[in-house]
Amino acid sequence: MKKYLAYCRVSTKAQADMDNSLPVQRRIITEYAQRKEFQIVEWYSEASSGFKGKRTEFHKMLERLSDHDIEGVVFHKLDRSSRNMSDFALLDQMVTQHKKKMIVIEGEFDTSRAAGRLAFRNFCNMAVWYSENLSEEVSTKMTEVLRKGYFPSQTPIGYRVGVKGKDPDPKKKYPDEALAPFVKEAFELFATGDYSVRTICDHMREKGMTNSKGGKLRKGIFERMMRNPFYYGMIEWKQKSTNSATLYQGNHEPLIDKKLFDRIQEVLDGRFQKNKSKHDFTYTKMVRCSCGNFLIPSHHKTHIYLECHNRSCEFKNIREDRLEDQIIILLSKFMLEDDFLQYAKIAIKELSGNIRTDNEAKRKALNMKLAQLDGRLQKINNAVIDGYFEAQEGLTEKNKIIAEKHTLMAELADQEEAKEDVLWKYTDQVLSIFNIVPANFRSLNPVVKRKVLNYLFSNLQLNGQKLLCTAVSAFANLAIVNNWIAAEKMTLNLQPKGKKPLIEAVSTNQKFHLVGEILDGGPTWT
Repeated sequence: MKKYLAYCRVSTKAQADMDNSLPVQRRIITEYAQRKEFQIVEWYSEASSGFKGKRTEFHKMLERLSDHDIEGVVFHKLDRSSRNMSDFALLDQMVTQHKKKMIVIEGEFDTSRAAGRLAFRNFCNMAVWYSENLSEEVSTKMTEVLRKGYFPSQTPIGYRVGVKGKDPDPKKKYPDEALAPFVKEAFELFATGDYSVRTICDHMREKGMTNSKGGKLRKGIFERMMRNPFYYGMIEWKQKSTNSATLYQGNHEPLIDKKLFDRIQEVLDGRFQKNKSKHDFTYTKMVRCSCGNFLIPSHHKTHIYLECHNRSCEFKNIREDRLEDQIIILLSKFMLEDDFLQYAKIAIKELSGNIRTDNEAKRKALNMKLAQLDGRLQKINNAVIDGYFEAQEGLTEKNKIIAEKHTLMAELADQEEAKEDVLWKYTDQVLSIFNIVPANFRSLNPVVKRKVLNYLFSNLQLNGQKLLCTAVSAFANLAIVNNWIAAEKMTLNLQPKGKKPLIEAVSTNQKFHLVGEILDGGPTWT
């Protein structure tokens, strides 16, 4: 009995239907072999593209086919064997040089004769043409989908697919109510430069963030997420044929602005120092020894110590909790008088009014630039339609203009009146929490502790076991004004029958002097 090989293939799971599934192909080939009275000695099956896929089973089959005891190979359909010319050439070589038979059940022909070989080659050409033509049509339709702003791929973390009957456009991607806030927070925290990709992944995982399917977050997922321009409104689509990426304007709602995205790219590219420490110590590169070197934190039994690694330095170490005791005492010296907060509100109101006036002019200028960019985009579209240059050239120029638009839109958003109100409301809140920071400092997480100290002090240094500091100029100004108010209050209290409130006792000139001091320092805290 003659011996044959059998090969079955499907491209995707979508082809696992009544006509193309691997079990169906195997059944049809088995019944055919029984009718023709030959033996199938080996089966080769795989799920891979016949056009561009890497098919290990196909090449194993070819190796076995070269054996002298094998008569040929059986396929259910010719396009199940391959859809590219290089593989068909290998099969044709087996037919012409090794005299092997190619049996195709649907559209049967005999490759032992010239007419059969001609039919085989014609069918091969038709199969290749079908795949190449289909690829071109899919690519054209995909480009149209992308130009309309739709993302035809797996939904990024933080977004969900549209739901018919719930969302206006089910084809769009929408922010996921559960994951989008986590994604925003992850981007904002990573932009500070205080986290590595691994530590931000661990931190967000502890807070309850998952991947899109509810599974565990991985470091690689975060790396791809931080590089994806989808989050600021653009779609990056890579062309396999040219190995290049093209940006398209998305129609989805961005979770971040381009300014934050660019900052994150700088952190990823190493322009900002990353935290590579295995442990997230609070005071890493925060406190210097009197010799000028940073103190290095490390675990010793149940405590954390900050040590100087300079061998010639006499200082040894200090326990972290005892260092924090001194920091809390230091912060307590800057607690603000209640009357100071009343004057701060006057300063904030004055400054917010001035800023709002300035921003109105800036908004007009930015809107004019955006209108000019829209005009340039329209001219490019018209030039492509009229055939002055190729669509790809026009797309490249459009991407540059769209990127510039995103930058201007981010600037415009910073000038919005609603944000101005939030800005100065936040300034007021920051001033108000100065008095509660000392009491709650120890319970803050390491990132917030570092932010507080970096905002308030430009230098923290140990002289022996004593902590010395240099307050930033804005904070020093607030402290000066606060001390001045405390002195004025003490003077009033020493006067006989001095019951007049300080807010009424201070002259108008003194008020504006106070406002000026806060104007110099206020914006720093925002």
